[in-house]
Amino acid sequence: MDQHSLEEAVRSSWLVRESQAAKKVLSGRTDTGLRGAVTGGGHLDAITELLADVFRAAGFAPDAVRCKSGVTLPGYFRAAKKWDLVVIHEGALVAAIELKSHFGPSFGNNSNNRSEEAVGSAVDLRQAYDHGLLGAVRPWLGYLLLVEEEPRSLRRSTPRSGTFPVDPAFGETSYLDRYVLLCKRLRNAGLYDATCLLASSREGDAFVRQPDPEVGFAAFGAAILARIEEIGLLPRN
Repeated sequence: MDQHSLEEAVRSSWLVRESQAAKKVLSGRTDTGLRGAVTGGGHLDAITELLADVFRAAGFAPDAVRCKSGVTLPGYFRAAKKWDLVVIHEGALVAAIELKSHFGPSFGNNSNNRSEEAVGSAVDLRQAYDHGLLGAVRPWLGYLLLVEEEPRSLRRSTPRSGTFPVDPAFGETSYLDRYVLLCKRLRNAGLYDATCLLASSREGDAFVRQPDPEVGFAAFGAAILARIEEIGLLPRN
């Protein structure tokens, strides 16, 4: 969970995205460019593996930590959903983590989509547990979001509502600021046990930045270990 490993994982994300975009351009696919990079999938695999290593280092067996191509779990409002990282120990769902990214150029509607996805995924899985679909142990849920840091994601403005005033917390904020608020509120509301926001730019010294340590990568890793210890599911060596 050191900074160097994190930077390498994020660098891999950029490389995979660019490679996918180039392949789709050459193949003549219509969803080319940035969209082609996103729809190709797999660009967050290195970060997923970094998180998986936290569980492996805690002593979980390799086959208990599942993150290749996502793992399907039952839902309540929908039949099932793939989660990026799932940990199962002795028949219990220990953890499920969702990883998402948001790269330019569109930060308007897409930021709302990311927020709705994050809320919906957590509510669905929480309800599945409450209705006895996921075993006896309350699963630990995590959410990680990687956002491109560029002028459009950093530009400040005040959102408008046509009916009621917008929460003052969103006043004169950038999309990146609002993602910080999203991650904190997802955690504070108990939808996720921990959240993490990473910002990355193509250029400059701050290749990977953590806008707020409260929802930073180190805090996310610490929360994973704290929760595992709390519920007493650390495997015995």
